[in-house]
Amino acid sequence: MLLTTANLENYAKNVLGIPYVNFEGIDPKTVKMVLKVLKEAFNRYPLLANSLVTIGNKEYLNNYFNLTYFADYNIWENNNEIDINFPKFASFVTLHLYYYQHNNQFLGIGILPLLEKHNFNEFKQLVLNDKATIKHREIIEANFWHEIGHMLDFIMGISNSYGFQKIINNHDIEKEISLYATTSIKETLAEAFAEYIVEVKLNELKDGLIKDIGNYINNTYYIYANNYFLRKQFMIKDKYIIKRKRLK
Repeated sequence: MLLTTANLENYAKNVLGIPYVNFEGIDPKTVKMVLKVLKEAFNRYPLLANSLVTIGNKEYLNNYFNLTYFADYNIWENNNEIDINFPKFASFVTLHLYYYQHNNQFLGIGILPLLEKHNFNEFKQLVLNDKATIKHREIIEANFWHEIGHMLDFIMGISNSYGFQKIINNHDIEKEISLYATTSIKETLAEAFAEYIVEVKLNELKDGLIKDIGNYINNTYYIYANNYFLRKQFMIKDKYIIKRKRLK
């Protein structure tokens, strides 16, 4: 199969089952990486396949959700100095691939403007130069696994749970996970999850905070997958939800 935008959009729709897709303006190599991670994520956590309604570039998803405000829009569009309360040198690479929630439902994943302006090799270099995110920066797909962590967290409310907060209590988050993980408890979870997946894939997972968080996420997912009412909470991609969407 030729690596074209049209073929990748068809793959996302017909193989991964995502109804609304638009990859215009994004390097096909980047899109291929994103779809590879999504396929692995759907295999690892099958209920996720029923929770993702749309994926695409900034303009498409903004129109899709009819948003009047886009997270960090001016930061990425103007590429100006960052004026938000993040630690010094905190990472913004993990925001290039972003998740959308609307009306208290998780519906889509967007690819932000700065990523749209770079080809895949330039994106790889941005990640490698990023000193504030996970340890294995050479594994470029980890940035998207970070967003999968947000998906799981949003649907299951893991970072707000007593169990999760008990796990991370009294740990040095910056040292054991990353600097970016110190920006919020949600980022703690997403960064730890991305590192967990990478370490599992590299057969480098050791006892410690990363493993404990990864196991807690997996155990929480297992509870949802085996409980009818919780499972329904995951599976929002029904005819009613899709019918309400604005773009065809």
